[in-house]
Amino acid sequence: MKCRVILNLTFEMAAQREMNRGNPGAELNLSGMVCEKKRESSLPLFSRFAVLAGLTCFSLVVLLAVSGHTRSVPARIVSLSPNVTEILFALGVGDRVTGISRYCDYPPGAVGLPRVGGLVDPDYEAIISLQPDLVILLTSHDSAARALRKLGISTLKVPHRTIDDVHQSILRIGRVCGVSERAGSLVSALKRRTRAVSFAVAGRPRPRVLLCIGRSTSSSHLGAIYVAGRDGFFSRIIDLAGGGNACVEGRAAFPRISAEGVIRLNPEVIVDLVNMRGDAALPEAELEKQWQSLAGVSAVLNKRVHVWTDTQGLRPGPRYAEFLYRLASLLHPEADIPKPMP
Repeated sequence: MKCRVILNLTFEMAAQREMNRGNPGAELNLSGMVCEKKRESSLPLFSRFAVLAGLTCFSLVVLLAVSGHTRSVPARIVSLSPNVTEILFALGVGDRVTGISRYCDYPPGAVGLPRVGGLVDPDYEAIISLQPDLVILLTSHDSAARALRKLGISTLKVPHRTIDDVHQSILRIGRVCGVSERAGSLVSALKRRTRAVSFAVAGRPRPRVLLCIGRSTSSSHLGAIYVAGRDGFFSRIIDLAGGGNACVEGRAAFPRISAEGVIRLNPEVIVDLVNMRGDAALPEAELEKQWQSLAGVSAVLNKRVHVWTDTQGLRPGPRYAEFLYRLASLLHPEADIPKPMP
């Protein structure tokens, strides 16, 4: 309605100017959108063209404003996911981040920021108190996004299930934050590093890799183990690093298997990522010993069980190229793999 009123006024002013120039035949229709001519006179052709051009330009400005292209960039951002926090800092807008989830632990500059719960249980009161311009979360958490929008808080959802999703998330966040060029450069660099690693291990034997994403380390024996399934981010990382995913059954992103299931899969390499759950109180050597009960598994027999207690490999974010290099170097120590630049 506002748009129509402004357009009407703009057209009326143009018509009035023509009348003042000695064209009393210019008469505004009641709709405000059509200028009729009296029988005895009409607007000159050039004048009518000028009015039409002015209206067209104004309409484009209105459309851009409605579509959000003129919206200012957010100055106060809350991140509800560790990989989102890493992306924001990698893009150089970490100074705009005012709140993070309880699981965000990288980079060091983010650690001291206020915590606002997690993705599944965000602290809405804490978020409101930070007065954010934007809350960024993952596409898989629609309920939190809906609740935030009901509170009048703007949200941005980004994907995270594949490597391409990581690239799209970086570009989308960069565009919203006004650093599109920087985001494009970061994505281009990640793609170059990925291609370099893949090229270095091409044509080499591909060991079967079991990538353990989650398990309990509180007891001396292995319990339920969650591993990377055949689809998604982690399976693609294994493939690019020159390995083959040992778990290709079913379609679950993170299948739960037992110790007996590990024996049946008989992986040649086991990589155990444990730090995400915050329960890695034991040294890596002690955690590796927990796998020794599976003495018949190839990875155990050949001492190719590796426990990594940092979060580098657990985040579908801008550090994935470093994790890819690390995994490829582990699987193919003889290969000349270029190390990613910081």
